[in-house]
Amino acid sequence: MANPNFKQVFQRNFIKPPINYKIFLNKKILVTGSSGSIGTKIIKRLKKYTSYITKADINIDITKKQNVSKLKKIKFDFAFHLAADKRADYAEVNPAKVTMLNILSTTNVTKLNVKKIILGSTCKAANPITSYGASKLICERIVLNKGGNVARFVNVFDTSSSVTKIWGKLKPKSKIPVTPCKRFFITLNEAVDLLLFTASMPNGRYSYRNLKKVHMKEVAKRIYPKRKITNMKIRFGDRPIETLIGKTEKIHNINKEIIQIIDCWGT
Repeated sequence: MANPNFKQVFQRNFIKPPINYKIFLNKKILVTGSSGSIGTKIIKRLKKYTSYITKADINIDITKKQNVSKLKKIKFDFAFHLAADKRADYAEVNPAKVTMLNILSTTNVTKLNVKKIILGSTCKAANPITSYGASKLICERIVLNKGGNVARFVNVFDTSSSVTKIWGKLKPKSKIPVTPCKRFFITLNEAVDLLLFTASMPNGRYSYRNLKKVHMKEVAKRIYPKRKITNMKIRFGDRPIETLIGKTEKIHNINKEIIQIIDCWGT
């Protein structure tokens, strides 16, 4: 299956939260990580409502002081902060480098003249056991403490770093390697929708409601029903069962699609 069908694999309909696109009309918007899968897609959506979009990626490295100084001259209405080093395995070998990069880029965004910051985060920030997950939890705190919002993602299906891309590069008769893990998945459009919805909400951390975990072996079988499956050992930092909500967090239902994830330590 060259292009896996999400509905067939995960056996659910697409989640479509209500988005108020009027809030983006003619607004000045910064998108960091603009050349990534989510960054590219959100810019394509926002172009329909405003032509004032500033892209920041390798061309404008947000960790560099000179670039921060230039961006400070612009009054942004929204900043979608998506830039991060997401290589969890690399981060375990280089924890200081990856952690500092993610935290510094987030800190620098909060130093800009922005009315509302929306951070793209990850379920790895819930009860983090990896350097990458811990760095993203700190990034969440930085943005929330500045009055911004967080969209906490789960695995985004069939994007550039997805396991399906790795499987797709295997020889046609090769066995499909899977880890004995259960994971949440959303589509690229659902990731973008969550960011856009979160932009209109009060200060807080938001995610999707009632997501179902799927075993990776089942995912592989549904994509490649005629191929043999081989089990891989769990890598360091891979959780057998993914979580979205941390032990010191609780859920507040916003509507039938969206939850707010609230910190509740000591209660």
